[in-house]
Order: sequence, then C-alpha cells, then structure tokens
Amino acid sequence: MGNCSPSPRRRRPTEPGSPPLDGTVSAPTVTVNSISVAPYALARSPSVSAAAVDAEDGAVVRVYGSDGCPVAWRLRVALLYKAAAPLHFTPSEAAPLGRPVLRLSAADPEVCGTADELLRLVDARFEGKPRVTPPERPRAASPVAAAAAEFAEIVRLQHRSAERHLEGVAAKVAEMVKKGKKSGKGRTVVEAAEVRRLGKWYGDAMEVMLEHARMEETLIFPDIQRASFPGVCDKVNEQHGRHLPMMNGIKEDIKALLTLELGSPLFHEVLVNLSVRLKALQDHTKEHFKEEESDLLPRLEGVRRMQREEGKVSDKSSSAWASEAVSTMEVTHSKLFPFFMTGLLPQEAMQYLDIICRCTKNTRHLVSVLRSLAERLEDANPSIIHNNPTKLYEHLLVKSP
Repeated sequence: MGNCSPSPRRRRPTEPGSPPLDGTVSAPTVTVNSISVAPYALARSPSVSAAAVDAEDGAVVRVYGSDGCPVAWRLRVALLYKAAAPLHFTPSEAAPLGRPVLRLSAADPEVCGTADELLRLVDARFEGKPRVTPPERPRAASPVAAAAAEFAEIVRLQHRSAERHLEGVAAKVAEMVKKGKKSGKGRTVVEAAEVRRLGKWYGDAMEVMLEHARMEETLIFPDIQRASFPGVCDKVNEQHGRHLPMMNGIKEDIKALLTLELGSPLFHEVLVNLSVRLKALQDHTKEHFKEEESDLLPRLEGVRRMQREEGKVSDKSSSAWASEAVSTMEVTHSKLFPFFMTGLLPQEAMQYLDIICRCTKNTRHLVSVLRSLAERLEDANPSIIHNNPTKLYEHLLVKSP
C-alpha cells in the first residue's frame, strides 16, 4: 500500500472556497495512492458528531453519502467483496447525489470523485482480488461488435452462476445421503430445516435458470435462426424442453422429502434418487451451456448486424441489448439478485455488477438491488466470500429467518 499525502485542513461548506453541494468539485485535487481525487470538507448530518468520527478506529473505511445514491451503494458492495477492512456507512446530506465521499482510514483525507475514481482508490489501497475497478473495455470494431460482446458476457456469467448453484445443491444432497448412511437405528441425522433450506436453494436456482432460458428464447434464438443460421437453435431448444421435466422431477422429490419421516428407509430412498437426478441435471446443463457458448454466442455479432439492417435497433447505446436482457430477467435482477450473485466468484461478481450499473436506467431500482446484495454480504465471513460462492449462499440461507 502506498503512502497518503497529508490530510488537508477541513473546510466547512459555509466557508469561502468550500466544495459546492451540487455535485461539482472545484477544490484542488490531492493525491492518494498515486491517484488524484478531490478533497471534500464534509458537513455531517446532525446525528454524526465530529468527536465520534475523530475517535473512530483508524483502520475503519467510511463511506458517506445519500441512502438513495447508487454510487455509494456500489462502493459499499465493492468494499464488502474486497473484505479488506471494517466498513461503516454514514448517511450525509452533504454528499452530493452520485458523488459519495470516501475515507479509507482516520489518517486519510475525505475524498470525493466519480465511481471509477473511488473504486481505483480502493484497488490501490487494498491489493489483491477481486479487482473492483471496472476492467478497461477493449475498443470494439463497431457498436455491433460491442453490443454482441456485452450480451455474450451476460450469458456466460449467468451460466457460471447456475452451474455453481446446481453444484452446491448436489453437494448438499450428497452430504445428506452420507449422513443417512451413518445414522443408527432410531437416530435421525438429517433435520427438517435442512430439507426446507434445500427446497429454497433449489427453487431459487430453478427460477433463475428458467428465466435465463426464456430470455434466450425471446431475445436471441429467433433472430439467430433468421440471421442465415437456420436450424442452429433446434438442438438448444430441444435441450431446454428436456431440462424442464428433469427440473420438475427434482422439485417433486424435494417436496416428497418434506412429507416423509426423517431417517426412514423411504426417506433415504427418495434422497438417493434425488442425488442421481441432480447429477444428471448437472451433466446435461454443463454440456448445454458449453454448446451455447461455442455454437451460439459467436453468432451474436451477425444477429445484431441483421437487427440494425432491419431497423429494429439504432444502437445509439452499445449497452441497449444488454439492458434488454437485464430488464427481461426481472426476478433475477430484483428479489433473487443476491442469490444469483453468490454463484459468482468475486471477480466475476464485479464484472456482472459493472454491467448491471451501466444497463439499469432506473436509479431507484438499482439502489434497491445493490442494497439487497450489500445487506446479505454484511452477514458473511470474508473468507467464504473469497473462496467458495455456494458456501456463501448456504451460510446466508442458514442465517435467513
């Protein structure tokens, strides 16, 4: 970690030369960890005393901002994924909308900047993964290529989350089968709460997978068929059709477990059958995603070009197609967003978060989504966040009411 420049004298907003509260920053910049940012003389909310802040733990990272500011919430989520220091959020009316104030430690100045500037500052101070600053996006040959690349990235990351959640559910069932084998006569090892949590976990995974499939069938399959690729989606559509009965069968097995006597021979038989079904679904899903990524995603640029030629899209924004995918998957990007994100490794989560922040035009909805994720991450152990996405979800599931 680099050294910080000396903290400038704090000026109150009533003093001449203080930074205005309308989001513009006219104060001279300071350099923190080799990054130039604007100092910000923060006027705190009446409930926050200067003495309380001055007495804070020197290692605590503080974010000041409006509760309705999406950049403040994004910064909080990034710091939670970074898991590098204790974090506190302090609401402050003085922090301009879209421009939260960040203080990396008691010895550092309070600084204000854009989302990218503050995220770069976090990366510079807290080294290691995940990198929270959005990656430099390669210059695309055309808006068509940029739109196709971003859409493909969404699809791939959604595949990874679904794969890991299926893996987590299957591992949990295998663990329950093993417990059942070890239990003696009259002794129940598997608990009813475990079965209920299993049903919740699988139900959420199934909902995300079905919504993902509907998005593909709505936004890309018909146009891939028309864009000089006749028949290429037939096999993929057929696989979607085969997956639904498999998923429903697993759902029924879990429902059956809830009605059976824990530890009984029939309970164990259904549990073993469930494990076999899950393994088959895992194998089919992994193969299906592999085929989509190798056969369909490379054709997206041709699809977008055809859409432009037909006048269906203007491509004034290269993120317009990705925005459509995000809005189509309404449940995934609202009540199930924390669940979906726990299927991603931290670096993947940062990539997906960057897409969501660029593609979600409704500020209120974006704040709601980011808040829900932050609240779940605040309950988690940093080592779980960094090392095992599905263990993170299982941990949060146990803590749920």
